[in-house]
Amino acid sequence: MPLRSAPLPRMAGHLSFMRSQPKAIGDVRSDQLAVLGLPFEDTSAPFAGQSLAPRALRETSVYFGWHANPQFSHPVDIDARQDIKTDGLHERLYDLGDISPGSEEAVHAALMTATCQINRVGACALLLGGSDRLSVTVQDALQGCQTVQLGGMPRDARDFHIAPLQDGSDTTCKIDTAAHLVAFSQWRDSTKPLFVRFDLSVFETSLSALCDRPRLGGCDLDTVTQWLSTLGQQSVGAIMLTGLNPTRPGMGVVKVGQRLMVTALLAFIYARLGFGIMHSDTVTSKENGLT
Repeated sequence: MPLRSAPLPRMAGHLSFMRSQPKAIGDVRSDQLAVLGLPFEDTSAPFAGQSLAPRALRETSVYFGWHANPQFSHPVDIDARQDIKTDGLHERLYDLGDISPGSEEAVHAALMTATCQINRVGACALLLGGSDRLSVTVQDALQGCQTVQLGGMPRDARDFHIAPLQDGSDTTCKIDTAAHLVAFSQWRDSTKPLFVRFDLSVFETSLSALCDRPRLGGCDLDTVTQWLSTLGQQSVGAIMLTGLNPTRPGMGVVKVGQRLMVTALLAFIYARLGFGIMHSDTVTSKENGLT
Protein backbone atom coordinates (compact mmCIF):
# COMPACT_ATOMS: atom_id res chain seq x y z
CA MET A 1 0.00 0.00 0.00
CA PRO A 2 1.48 3.39 -0.94
CA LEU A 3 2.06 6.04 1.71
CA ARG A 4 -0.75 8.53 2.09
CA SER A 5 0.08 11.81 0.35
CA ALA A 6 -3.21 13.60 1.00
CA PRO A 7 -3.90 15.46 4.29
CA LEU A 8 -4.42 13.26 7.32
CA PRO A 9 -8.00 12.50 8.35
CA ARG A 10 -9.10 14.28 11.50
CA MET A 11 -8.81 11.21 13.70
CA ALA A 12 -5.22 10.39 12.72
CA GLY A 13 -1.77 11.77 13.42
CA HIS A 14 -0.22 13.60 16.36
CA LEU A 15 -2.79 15.62 18.31
CA SER A 16 -1.78 19.27 18.39
CA PHE A 17 -3.76 22.50 18.31
CA MET A 18 -4.98 23.08 14.72
CA ARG A 19 -2.38 20.54 13.55
CA SER A 20 0.34 23.04 14.46
CA GLN A 21 3.95 21.99 14.81
CA PRO A 22 4.95 20.53 18.18
CA LYS A 23 7.91 22.52 19.44
CA ALA A 24 9.97 23.08 22.56
CA ILE A 25 9.61 26.37 24.37
CA GLY A 26 13.17 27.26 23.44
CA ASP A 27 12.15 27.29 19.76
CA VAL A 28 9.58 30.08 20.22
CA ARG A 29 10.48 33.33 18.52
CA SER A 30 9.06 36.85 18.27
CA ASP A 31 5.56 37.38 16.79
CA GLN A 32 4.58 33.73 17.22
CA LEU A 33 1.72 32.05 19.07
CA ALA A 34 2.76 29.38 21.56
CA VAL A 35 -0.01 27.00 22.66
CA LEU A 36 0.32 25.58 26.17
CA GLY A 37 -2.13 23.24 27.91
CA LEU A 38 -2.99 23.61 31.61
CA PRO A 39 -4.51 20.27 32.68
CA PHE A 40 -5.11 21.36 36.27
CA GLU A 41 -7.19 19.20 38.61
CA ASP A 42 -10.24 20.56 40.37
CA THR A 43 -11.96 17.73 42.21
CA SER A 44 -14.83 19.85 43.53
CA ALA A 45 -18.16 19.24 41.81
CA PRO A 46 -19.21 20.28 39.25
CA PHE A 47 -15.71 21.25 38.12
CA ALA A 48 -14.08 17.81 38.29
CA GLY A 49 -12.75 16.88 34.88
CA GLN A 50 -11.42 20.26 33.81
CA SER A 51 -7.99 18.66 33.47
CA LEU A 52 -9.36 17.25 30.19
CA ALA A 53 -10.09 20.72 28.77
CA PRO A 54 -6.76 21.12 26.88
CA ARG A 55 -7.23 17.83 25.07
CA ALA A 56 -10.88 18.60 24.29
CA LEU A 57 -9.94 21.96 22.77
CA ARG A 58 -7.17 20.37 20.73
CA GLU A 59 -9.51 17.65 19.42
CA THR A 60 -12.05 20.24 18.31
CA SER A 61 -9.37 22.48 16.79
CA VAL A 62 -8.40 19.67 14.43
CA TYR A 63 -11.58 20.46 12.48
CA PHE A 64 -9.86 23.74 11.66
CA GLY A 65 -6.44 22.14 11.31
CA TRP A 66 -6.20 22.61 7.57
CA HIS A 67 -5.78 26.34 8.22
CA ALA A 68 -2.27 25.47 9.42
CA ASN A 69 -1.63 22.69 6.93
CA PRO A 70 0.65 23.74 4.06
CA GLN A 71 -0.92 21.01 1.88
CA PHE A 72 -3.95 23.30 1.53
CA SER A 73 -3.31 26.33 -0.67
CA HIS A 74 -6.73 28.01 -0.62
CA PRO A 75 -8.15 28.09 2.91
CA VAL A 76 -11.64 29.48 3.40
CA ASP A 77 -12.93 30.81 6.69
CA ILE A 78 -15.47 28.28 7.97
CA ASP A 79 -17.87 30.85 9.42
CA ALA A 80 -17.70 33.75 6.97
CA ARG A 81 -17.09 31.64 3.84
CA GLN A 82 -14.48 34.12 2.67
CA ASP A 83 -11.04 33.43 1.30
CA ILE A 84 -8.29 34.22 3.76
CA LYS A 85 -4.54 34.47 3.40
CA THR A 86 -2.79 32.49 6.10
CA ASP A 87 0.68 32.33 4.62
CA GLY A 88 3.10 31.70 7.44
CA LEU A 89 0.56 30.33 9.95
CA HIS A 90 2.22 26.92 9.94
CA GLU A 91 5.54 28.57 10.82
CA ARG A 92 4.14 30.88 13.52
CA LEU A 93 1.72 28.68 15.50
CA TYR A 94 3.46 26.18 17.78
CA ASP A 95 2.09 23.65 20.27
CA LEU A 96 4.31 23.28 23.34
CA GLY A 97 2.24 20.47 24.88
CA ASP A 98 0.98 20.56 28.47
CA ILE A 99 2.46 21.64 31.76
CA SER A 100 3.22 18.46 33.68
CA PRO A 101 0.77 17.66 36.49
CA GLY A 102 2.20 17.99 39.97
CA SER A 103 1.78 19.84 43.22
CA GLU A 104 -0.04 23.18 43.11
CA GLU A 105 3.21 25.01 43.81
CA ALA A 106 5.04 23.19 41.00
CA VAL A 107 2.29 23.90 38.46
CA HIS A 108 2.20 27.61 39.32
CA ALA A 109 5.98 27.84 39.15
CA ALA A 110 6.07 26.09 35.77
CA LEU A 111 3.33 28.38 34.39
CA MET A 112 5.12 31.47 35.67
CA THR A 113 8.41 30.39 34.07
CA ALA A 114 6.80 29.46 30.74
CA THR A 115 4.78 32.68 30.47
CA CYS A 116 7.83 34.81 31.25
CA GLN A 117 9.96 32.95 28.73
CA ILE A 118 7.36 33.20 25.94
CA ASN A 119 6.87 36.93 26.48
CA ARG A 120 10.58 37.63 26.85
CA VAL A 121 11.02 36.81 23.16
CA GLY A 122 7.97 38.82 22.12
CA ALA A 123 5.59 35.92 21.52
CA CYS A 124 2.04 35.36 22.82
CA ALA A 125 1.02 32.47 25.07
CA LEU A 126 -2.25 30.73 24.15
CA LEU A 127 -3.23 28.87 27.33
CA LEU A 128 -5.74 26.03 27.03
CA GLY A 129 -7.57 25.64 30.32
CA GLY A 130 -6.96 27.30 33.64
CA SER A 131 -8.55 28.62 36.79
CA ASP A 132 -8.83 31.84 38.81
CA ARG A 133 -5.62 31.04 40.68
CA LEU A 134 -3.71 30.20 37.52
CA SER A 135 -4.87 33.43 35.89
CA VAL A 136 -3.34 35.36 38.79
CA THR A 137 -0.05 33.59 38.12
CA VAL A 138 -0.16 34.71 34.49
CA GLN A 139 -0.89 38.29 35.58
CA ASP A 140 2.13 38.17 37.89
CA ALA A 141 4.28 36.94 35.02
CA LEU A 142 3.10 39.82 32.82
CA GLN A 143 4.21 42.55 35.19
CA GLY A 144 2.03 45.65 35.10
CA CYS A 145 -0.37 44.12 32.56
CA GLN A 146 -3.95 45.17 31.88
CA THR A 147 -6.56 42.41 31.98
CA VAL A 148 -9.62 41.93 29.78
CA GLN A 149 -12.24 39.44 30.96
CA LEU A 150 -14.70 37.96 28.49
CA GLY A 151 -17.28 36.41 30.80
CA GLY A 152 -16.36 35.02 34.20
CA MET A 153 -16.80 36.65 37.58
CA PRO A 154 -15.41 40.20 37.94
CA ARG A 155 -12.36 40.10 40.21
CA ASP A 156 -10.76 43.54 39.89
CA ALA A 157 -12.44 46.87 39.16
CA ARG A 158 -9.40 47.89 37.12
CA ASP A 159 -10.01 45.07 34.61
CA PHE A 160 -12.08 45.58 31.48
CA HIS A 161 -15.16 43.33 31.63
CA ILE A 162 -17.15 42.05 28.65
CA ALA A 163 -20.47 40.34 29.54
CA PRO A 164 -19.41 39.38 33.07
CA LEU A 165 -21.37 36.98 35.22
CA GLN A 166 -23.60 38.76 37.72
CA ASP A 167 -23.58 38.36 41.50
CA GLY A 168 -27.04 36.81 41.50
CA SER A 169 -29.13 39.95 41.87
CA ASP A 170 -29.42 40.41 38.10
CA THR A 171 -28.88 37.45 35.81
CA THR A 172 -29.38 39.24 32.50
CA CYS A 173 -26.71 41.07 30.56
CA LYS A 174 -27.38 44.18 28.47
CA ILE A 175 -24.70 44.79 25.83
CA ASP A 176 -23.98 47.83 23.69
CA THR A 177 -21.02 46.57 21.68
CA ALA A 178 -20.29 49.80 19.80
CA ALA A 179 -20.16 51.89 22.99
CA HIS A 180 -18.17 49.18 24.74
CA LEU A 181 -15.56 49.15 21.98
CA VAL A 182 -15.12 52.90 22.31
CA ALA A 183 -14.77 52.52 26.08
CA PHE A 184 -12.13 49.85 25.53
CA SER A 185 -10.06 52.09 23.25
CA GLN A 186 -10.12 54.76 25.97
CA TRP A 187 -9.25 52.29 28.73
CA ARG A 188 -6.39 50.58 26.90
CA ASP A 189 -2.84 51.70 27.72
CA SER A 190 -0.61 50.55 24.84
CA THR A 191 2.52 50.84 27.00
CA LYS A 192 1.37 47.87 29.10
CA PRO A 193 1.09 44.20 28.10
CA LEU A 194 -2.41 42.74 27.83
CA PHE A 195 -3.79 39.56 29.37
CA VAL A 196 -7.08 38.18 28.00
CA ARG A 197 -9.26 35.81 30.02
CA PHE A 198 -11.69 34.13 27.60
CA ASP A 199 -14.32 32.27 29.63
CA LEU A 200 -17.02 30.08 28.11
CA SER A 201 -19.64 31.92 30.18
CA VAL A 202 -19.32 34.97 27.89
CA PHE A 203 -21.71 33.26 25.45
CA GLU A 204 -25.46 33.55 25.84
CA THR A 205 -27.21 30.65 27.54
CA SER A 206 -28.85 29.37 24.36
CA LEU A 207 -25.36 28.69 23.00
CA SER A 208 -23.54 27.55 26.12
CA ALA A 209 -26.12 25.86 28.31
CA LEU A 210 -23.51 23.23 29.17
CA CYS A 211 -21.12 25.80 30.63
CA ASP A 212 -19.98 25.22 34.21
CA ARG A 213 -21.49 28.60 35.07
CA PRO A 214 -24.81 28.88 33.19
CA ARG A 215 -26.10 32.41 32.77
CA LEU A 216 -28.92 34.38 31.19
CA GLY A 217 -28.01 36.91 28.56
CA GLY A 218 -24.46 37.10 27.29
CA CYS A 219 -23.01 37.49 23.81
CA ASP A 220 -23.71 35.74 20.55
CA LEU A 221 -20.89 34.22 18.51
CA ASP A 222 -20.53 37.22 16.18
CA THR A 223 -20.06 39.61 19.10
CA VAL A 224 -17.43 37.44 20.79
CA THR A 225 -15.64 37.00 17.46
CA GLN A 226 -15.63 40.77 16.95
CA TRP A 227 -14.12 41.32 20.38
CA LEU A 228 -11.43 38.68 19.87
CA SER A 229 -10.52 40.21 16.52
CA THR A 230 -10.14 43.59 18.22
CA LEU A 231 -8.09 42.15 21.07
CA GLY A 232 -5.88 40.26 18.64
CA GLN A 233 -4.68 43.59 17.27
CA GLN A 234 -3.26 44.50 20.69
CA SER A 235 0.08 43.53 22.20
CA VAL A 236 -1.44 40.54 23.98
CA GLY A 237 1.04 38.67 26.15
CA ALA A 238 -1.29 35.77 26.97
CA ILE A 239 -4.85 34.59 26.37
CA MET A 240 -6.35 31.94 28.65
CA LEU A 241 -9.41 29.80 27.79
CA THR A 242 -11.37 28.88 30.92
CA GLY A 243 -14.77 27.62 32.06
CA LEU A 244 -14.70 24.41 30.03
CA ASN A 245 -15.50 21.02 31.56
CA PRO A 246 -15.80 18.39 28.80
CA THR A 247 -16.95 15.70 31.26
CA ARG A 248 -20.20 17.52 31.94
CA PRO A 249 -23.19 15.47 30.72
CA GLY A 250 -23.82 16.07 27.05
CA MET A 251 -20.78 18.22 26.35
CA GLY A 252 -18.56 15.25 25.54
CA VAL A 253 -20.94 14.29 22.73
CA VAL A 254 -22.17 17.62 21.41
CA LYS A 255 -18.92 19.54 22.07
CA VAL A 256 -20.88 22.77 22.22
CA GLY A 257 -18.41 24.65 24.39
CA GLN A 258 -15.29 23.49 22.55
CA ARG A 259 -16.71 24.37 19.14
CA LEU A 260 -17.81 27.83 20.27
CA MET A 261 -14.49 28.70 21.84
CA VAL A 262 -12.29 27.48 19.00
CA THR A 263 -14.48 29.07 16.31
CA ALA A 264 -14.32 32.45 18.04
CA LEU A 265 -10.63 32.03 18.84
CA LEU A 266 -9.77 31.87 15.13
CA ALA A 267 -10.50 35.61 14.89
CA PHE A 268 -7.94 36.30 17.63
CA ILE A 269 -5.32 34.07 15.99
CA TYR A 270 -5.76 35.69 12.57
CA ALA A 271 -5.63 39.22 13.97
CA ARG A 272 -2.71 38.52 16.32
CA LEU A 273 -0.61 37.14 13.47
CA GLY A 274 -1.60 39.93 11.11
CA PHE A 275 -3.93 38.24 8.65
CA GLY A 276 -7.52 37.13 8.37
CA ILE A 277 -10.96 38.68 8.18
CA MET A 278 -11.30 41.99 10.00
CA HIS A 279 -14.61 43.53 11.02
CA SER A 280 -15.28 46.85 9.35
CA ASP A 281 -16.83 48.22 12.53
CA THR A 282 -13.99 47.13 14.79
CA VAL A 283 -12.48 49.97 16.78
CA THR A 284 -8.73 49.86 16.40
CA SER A 285 -6.42 50.60 19.31
CA LYS A 286 -4.07 53.36 20.25
CA GLU A 287 -1.27 51.03 19.20
CA ASN A 288 -2.40 51.59 15.61
CA GLY A 289 -2.51 55.32 16.19
CA LEU A 290 -6.30 55.53 16.30
CA THR A 291 -8.87 56.02 19.02
